[in-house]
Amino acid sequence: MSLFDKVKASAGIGNAKVDTRISNSTAKQGGQVAGEVVIKGGSVEQQINSISISVETSVLVEHDDRKYRQDFQIQRVKVSEALTIGAKEEKVLPFSFTLSYEAPITTGKSEVWLDTVLDVPFAVDPKDKDGIKVAGTEAAEKMLAAIQELGFTLKSVTNLKSRQTKSGLVQEFEFYPSPDFRKHFTELEVIFLSDTTGTTVFIEMDHKAKGLGGLLAQALDMDESRLSMRIEKRDTSSVTELARELRDVLLRNVR
Repeated sequence: MSLFDKVKASAGIGNAKVDTRISNSTAKQGGQVAGEVVIKGGSVEQQINSISISVETSVLVEHDDRKYRQDFQIQRVKVSEALTIGAKEEKVLPFSFTLSYEAPITTGKSEVWLDTVLDVPFAVDPKDKDGIKVAGTEAAEKMLAAIQELGFTLKSVTNLKSRQTKSGLVQEFEFYPSPDFRKHFTELEVIFLSDTTGTTVFIEMDHKAKGLGGLLAQALDMDESRLSMRIEKRDTSSVTELARELRDVLLRNVR
């Protein structure tokens, strides 16, 4: 093993390579993500301190009246402790982890991906990026279908930072109202917060959206009370029944 080869590897030339292969390209919030991390040795033997996978998305932020997207880590999972990869050697490491309930549903412009990183001392860390699709919990998906059944049209989906969630992220859905509700409000905002027992649906009816992400995401951070519905995991309501319940809630609270 020449000194020149070591120097090249430290600069990323002839370094080990990583390829993450996901078994399920679609995962549900709170569901399992599984696959394997394939490491291929480079031109020299290398020590790897650890291997980790980060679940990431992007959030919309605002600074100095400028809005832009920023990468955001939802959770981080360690795949392996320290190991050595020989020159030209290949190692396959299986992994499986529970996806955070706060991983955003991949709809609209919302994307989620896995970042796999090999922590290699004194060298450029090899990385791999793989997109995945995220479906909502059964309750969240049923509520989205119920909103559509009531005639609402999706306007936008935005990932935002929040102090009220474990990951620091919320996903806000904004809908144009159906004809029955246009005289009452101009926009319906919805946020889902799910856990192991069910999903809480936060709802806001806006006459005029204000600021980044509308009013509902701001309200959550200010601990203000907003309309909410709780759907337990054991709930067997149909989409039509849920739509009827949502309609009643909205009509009782229109201004």
